[in-house]
Amino acid sequence: MSEGNFGFEAEFFRGLMNDVGVKPKVMLVIGCGAGVEVAHLADATQSLVIGIDLEVDPQWKRPGVQLLRADAQRLPFRDGSFDAVYCYHVLEHVPQPPKAIAEAHRALAKPGAGYFGTPNKARFVGYIGGRATTFEKVWWNLIDWGRRLQGRWSNEQGAHAGFTRAELSRLLSASFTQVESVDLPYYRGKYPKLAGFWSNMFQIGFANFLAPSVYFRTRGGTDRADR
Repeated sequence: MSEGNFGFEAEFFRGLMNDVGVKPKVMLVIGCGAGVEVAHLADATQSLVIGIDLEVDPQWKRPGVQLLRADAQRLPFRDGSFDAVYCYHVLEHVPQPPKAIAEAHRALAKPGAGYFGTPNKARFVGYIGGRATTFEKVWWNLIDWGRRLQGRWSNEQGAHAGFTRAELSRLLSASFTQVESVDLPYYRGKYPKLAGFWSNMFQIGFANFLAPSVYFRTRGGTDRADR
């Protein structure tokens, strides 16, 4: 994913939060990676951003950002520590996604909001954008289809297949009081020249198979403990 893509994700997240009146002072990024996307989120939200991952670079530093080594299934934070939670393409890598979602809910303060996205397990083609070369996209799509044909199309078998929209909605609804699909505004925003196409695909239901990923905004959280 390019720097521009990271910038879009950060601005899209900011817009999702603004729409529900959430202006985070402290937010959590689950699966921060190398920290590039976290930096964009800090700029977009003007908040303190805490990023966690199983491995982080201890030398990486940036004002307004802290990276911590932690497991999404056992977050080292008190109840209600964050005003917003961002979890982008992480749950498909987690051994027990319901635990990670429950922990995100616990760490999120009322009336905060969360943003969750994963690959779309029902997708026909998964690699159509990002920073990969055309050859890499074709290669990874062939690997995906090979796993499907072998009956190995699951996260547990290492395919990083993700979840269908219905599956991710059920997982999130088990912890959060409000779960809202934001797929259509996401694709209309990310591909503005194809906004009409995506609107039509969602209207007739074809987007269930064409959209490479699925995205949700969640509401609800936990009463704050003393931070």
